[in-house]
Amino acid sequence: MSWPRLKNKYSEGYDERRGIQSQELIEKLKGRRPFWAHGVSVGEVQALMPVISAARVSGYSGPIVISTTTETGKDMAIRLGEGLFDHHIYYPWDKKEFVRRAILSLEPWAFATAETELWPNMLWELKDTLIPAFLVNGRISDRTWKRLEGPVRKKIGASFFDLFTEIFLREKRDLKRLRSIGVPMGKLNVFGDTKTDALLLRKDVAARDRWAAKLGSDRYKIFIAGSTHPGEEEEVIRAFEILKQRYPKTKLILAPRHPERAEDALAVARQKFKAGLLSSDQFDQDVTVVDKIGILFELYGTAVSAFVGGSFADKGGQNILEPVSWGIPVQYGPHMEDFAEASDEFIELGIATQVKDAESLGDAWVRIMQASDHDNGENFRKISAGYFERCSGSSLKTWERIYQYY
Repeated sequence: MSWPRLKNKYSEGYDERRGIQSQELIEKLKGRRPFWAHGVSVGEVQALMPVISAARVSGYSGPIVISTTTETGKDMAIRLGEGLFDHHIYYPWDKKEFVRRAILSLEPWAFATAETELWPNMLWELKDTLIPAFLVNGRISDRTWKRLEGPVRKKIGASFFDLFTEIFLREKRDLKRLRSIGVPMGKLNVFGDTKTDALLLRKDVAARDRWAAKLGSDRYKIFIAGSTHPGEEEEVIRAFEILKQRYPKTKLILAPRHPERAEDALAVARQKFKAGLLSSDQFDQDVTVVDKIGILFELYGTAVSAFVGGSFADKGGQNILEPVSWGIPVQYGPHMEDFAEASDEFIELGIATQVKDAESLGDAWVRIMQASDHDNGENFRKISAGYFERCSGSSLKTWERIYQYY
């Protein structure tokens, strides 16, 4: 893509994307070396923010610069981390000239990126300038693992991962995969999922209660299908039909993974039920389709059960930790590869059910209603509380290890 076209596409932060920092930032730093945290977009920012929070709670008062690639990532950083970091910039395109310029102007004492991001030029330049680099909340998804098939690709992949000073991984499976391609064991740590801590930081009970009141949760049992992909809405609506036949006093919240698909999801829902968009602020219908960003997590808290998308569709599954953090059971299809370890544990604990189709999802929802008649979900809340008590703390472990390089 030509530079004029790039400038038109990325009008916001164009200079920063070429490694040129504002005079305001240079003056603000005044020779104080920052901690530089990078998250491509929303998910990566959510993984980083608990680490930044842990830094501040631990007493670190130095400057923190956070970078994102997308504008939605920037919005999420401001929403979650206002007051925790000092400055946001857009990440430089991974061209040697741009990356070197950004590093020389910022002079960070450490750089951390989240989840699966490999930026070869950035990592090479950091290594050349003796600045430690960290992969936070690292994971080797099945898709990434497939791209590393074959001896040549494994060797190249290992050389890139080896550029990190240390790698903090979510699961033992991730460590085994990196170790098997030759990444030195001394760089690898399994600290758990920082998003576990992020969820606890993000929980807003008052906001949850406001949505619950609007949705009429005192009169209806709310079910939710979150982060659905094309083709999954039809399955969810069929499952809701099964539930509705047995339990008429139920409602469904349908939240497409991408809110711009809300009208398509609404059309599917209206084939069977009275349905409307969340933005209409009318909640007298059977199905409410979410067409806003940033509120799904709070909506999970209003429900008695949640189907998590990207799991009937072969997308690796979306985040099952979000609904479970509210103490509600989850259901999902055959594809939950991106949260495999959590999935196995949740199934063993009895707070998750893997289903094969709409009929088995509908049956699972009926069983949830039957169970709620006995204990009103108290058992699920106890399971959730115990899990998060055991699994929280990965962000502090991550920060403490990074801080050793300060």
